[in-house]
Amino acid sequence: MSKRSLSPEHEEGKKLAKHGEDMAIDSELMAHHKGESDAKKGVARGEEAEEKSEEKQHTEESERTAINAVANAAASIGDQQKEQQQYDQAQQQQQQQQQQQQQQQAYHENLIKQKIEQQHAQSIQSQSPEGNHASSHASPVEHHPGSPGSDYSHASGSGTKPQHGTDEWHRQRKDNHKEVERRRREAINIGIKELAELIPTRDTNKTQILQRAVEYIKRLKENENNNIEKWTLEKLLTEQAVSELSASNEKLKQELERAYREIERLKEQLK
Repeated sequence: MSKRSLSPEHEEGKKLAKHGEDMAIDSELMAHHKGESDAKKGVARGEEAEEKSEEKQHTEESERTAINAVANAAASIGDQQKEQQQYDQAQQQQQQQQQQQQQQQAYHENLIKQKIEQQHAQSIQSQSPEGNHASSHASPVEHHPGSPGSDYSHASGSGTKPQHGTDEWHRQRKDNHKEVERRRREAINIGIKELAELIPTRDTNKTQILQRAVEYIKRLKENENNNIEKWTLEKLLTEQAVSELSASNEKLKQELERAYREIERLKEQLK
């Protein structure tokens, strides 16, 4: 009877023990799940913090990149503006030198032309009988002391004019013609001498000097035409270079404005 009476109690104890073990297991499982949940939350928070740090670092790097781009663009614009100023100054100096060369060449060429035309006109006048006759009757001939005919002219000028057609009239007319011819040759000699000093020649013959002067003028004219073509080409190249520099400056200006806008955007994001 004692065995029978103890059996239910024993069964009840077993149940209580098993229930305690189940509760302990459940507690352990709950603690384990809670630990895993906390670990996952910690990992998530760590990953979120890491993402924020990376995003902040990326933003800072983007800002530094944009600032460097702005600085580089500004420096490049400054360098190009400096190069443009130097180029403009050099071009202006070159144009001034070209203008001076043109003026000197034109003056030199005109001077030679005037000398040749003067000599040619005097030569034509001396070869014309009507011109000699008119010059001999237009005004009294001025003589230098010691020149041929000066004594006779001085003596005849103090007396009456000889009658036309007489021997005295023919003699005086002949002397006047000699004086006109002497003056003409003297003027031609002086002109040719001055002409020889203006052109690169060592010739002393008058005809050769005139030929060298004509050749020299032709060369000057040819050089002038070549220089005009050269300066025209240089002008076109200069205008093209200026246009390219202007386009490059405009492009850098646009890049600089974009970089400034990017910096402003990054600043707004960091606030």
